[in-house]
Amino acid sequence: HAPALQSISFHCDGLEGDAMKLLGDGIRLVPALQSISFAGGLSADAMPPLSEAIRFAPALQSISFSGDLFGAGMKFLSDAIRHAPALQSISFSEGLFEDCVELLGEAIRHAPVLQSISLACQF
Repeated sequence: HAPALQSISFHCDGLEGDAMKLLGDGIRLVPALQSISFAGGLSADAMPPLSEAIRFAPALQSISFSGDLFGAGMKFLSDAIRHAPALQSISFSEGLFEDCVELLGEAIRHAPVLQSISLACQF
């Protein structure tokens, strides 16, 4: 248990559902967590548990992705963005496809405190 942990960075490719469920459970247990960074792709089945963790992380202000994301996983993530109480910044540095941009646009309209978005798109 690390109650003062403020930042987590993952540098791996292909995080899948079971691993992300465990990580998501951990994220929810760290009340001071402000920043999460993912370098590498996330599988579509990793997104539901990650999105659930984002949605209920009380201090999470920033999320960064630098791997491919596709529509199936983005549906979950966009819902989390809409409901994340402290999320101020989100960054996608590669592999965001058109269907994801549409879902993200909808989430942005409803995000309570989102102030900054950085996108790298492939059309």
